[in-house]
Amino acid sequence: MKRLDIYLGQTVATTMVLAAMGLVGMLTIFTFLEQIQDIDNNYTMVAVGKFVLYSLPRMFYETIPYSALIGCLAGLGLLANNSELIVMRAAGVSTWSIVWSTMKPALVLVAVGLLVGEHVLPDFERVARIDRERAISDENEITPRFGFWYREGPVYMHFDEVGQHGVLQGVSHFYFNEKLDRKLVKTLYADRAVFHEIAPGANYWLLEKVIVTEFSESASTVAEFPSFQWTTKLTPELLSTEILVQPDKMSISELREKIRYMTGEGLNSGKFELGFWGKLFQPLATVGLVFVAISFVFGPLREATMGMRVVTGLIIGITFKFVQDLLSPASLVFGFPPIIATLIPIGACFVAGFVLMKRAG
Repeated sequence: MKRLDIYLGQTVATTMVLAAMGLVGMLTIFTFLEQIQDIDNNYTMVAVGKFVLYSLPRMFYETIPYSALIGCLAGLGLLANNSELIVMRAAGVSTWSIVWSTMKPALVLVAVGLLVGEHVLPDFERVARIDRERAISDENEITPRFGFWYREGPVYMHFDEVGQHGVLQGVSHFYFNEKLDRKLVKTLYADRAVFHEIAPGANYWLLEKVIVTEFSESASTVAEFPSFQWTTKLTPELLSTEILVQPDKMSISELREKIRYMTGEGLNSGKFELGFWGKLFQPLATVGLVFVAISFVFGPLREATMGMRVVTGLIIGITFKFVQDLLSPASLVFGFPPIIATLIPIGACFVAGFVLMKRAG
């Protein structure tokens, strides 16, 4: 049984690796063709190549569930076409033993995906997005069209331009009291802010040409300063991540900390919760899709050709992705918990797999 277990695992692992290479290769070509259309300013062919290279961990991570699905269909399909599955079952090997042997390479792929998603993808994605936006921009800045808003405690901030090398243009601060009335008590405007890092963990922003306006019940006072030291937890790296990196490209630990911060500040953390639950349950989604693949090989696709199995895997994967992408924004619009939006397609996979396995006997 041990030798049979190794044989099953090696066969399925080989087809999963080939499926992953094929999907990542296809996405690499599509990404390259998409990016060369944006060549402008400093965004040259070399910069496009670097962007694609830095995007490889993201492409690999995103294709893990579908690589496992197609690889499982193809690997078990080879065994089914050679009547090896029939021989195994005739020899007394239970269906669930075959299922477990097939799941093992999928679990290894999941473990690799977790390592990439936590320790490689976030940093690579951050560098790729920041370098791309700065290269395309005329003024090497990464600001959204109408500037960028940020909140820290009772202070609301707006930046007209977020430039490279830790430079902000048009910095506005709005200070509200922490009472129930939440009145505006002070504003600050600076033409420019430059980030200074004295030592790791010890840094500040130097504001230039500062105007501070304080409000009271009876009057307001205005003071001007040539410069002003602003101490905050906000760093250029955090700003770049906030603007450019989507929640599902951040690590689980980063998302957890972001959700904790936003919840504490009374802000809507829905999109970050979607990213958190999506990454947390990605291993379960992979296992669910593999389970569906196994049930199809023992059921409807028992006599199908290899091409038919691959096409079926693509259809299942596309359907799964479509349902995920449909439910995710729906949870934000209709207000149901993001964890439900994440678990519904995964649960559907397991239910479909169990039903098909029951019918297959």
